[in-house]
Amino acid sequence: MSLTVGSGPFGQRPRGRLNFEPPERVVYVEPWPRRVRAFSRDRAVVDSERTVLVYESGRLPRYAFPAEDVAIDAEPEPEVDGYVTVPWSSADRWLEEEQEVIVHPHDPYHRIEVLPSTRHVTVHVGGELVAESSRPRILFETGLPPRYYLPVEDVRTDLLEQVQVRTGCAYKGYASYWDVRTENGRIPAAAWTYSDPLREGEPIRDRVCFFQERPEIDVTVDGAPAESPQTPWSNTSWIDAARP
Repeated sequence: MSLTVGSGPFGQRPRGRLNFEPPERVVYVEPWPRRVRAFSRDRAVVDSERTVLVYESGRLPRYAFPAEDVAIDAEPEPEVDGYVTVPWSSADRWLEEEQEVIVHPHDPYHRIEVLPSTRHVTVHVGGELVAESSRPRILFETGLPPRYYLPVEDVRTDLLEQVQVRTGCAYKGYASYWDVRTENGRIPAAAWTYSDPLREGEPIRDRVCFFQERPEIDVTVDGAPAESPQTPWSNTSWIDAARP
């Protein structure tokens, strides 16, 4: 999901391989040429055109700013002399130029691409066929398995029940979730939808996607099992934290 997180080259589970043994801790600092601002209760607490991104093994990139560009409590940035970091939660709104940024800073090495496809996708939940489509839109996202977003017309919506679970993605927006009710029981937060996605997620608006890495969900693509590596969503431990 980044240079230093997940399956990135210096993350916890690199997807590829390097021709050298990396150190246990990697730090990379890169200038960020965008004006970055943060607001707390409509008051500007950060306004900088000299931002840098700091990458560190096992962590998402963070903004660092010259101390004089910050008007709120901040911590010294140990990797850049004279710079400080501001916890994301210290502000209620972040902007890059005039574009709002949610969840965390954007990573220039993270990419999302949505491609239309005619692959035949089936989804079984608890052994029951819940969706079948030859009109998926496949979302390819750095560090994550391909995701198959299906038109709602190709999904057994009578088996879905919307629940009070919500997560945010810095690139796609906020997702709402669905339980799936089958004869074998209820599968919590098995599917999700972006009803108001950010620009990069616009092609998947109102489509339904299922967690292929969950053990009770079987997704096939042209008759073969979909890629289902271990991810933070492979079990249900994240659900309670995502409830409002």
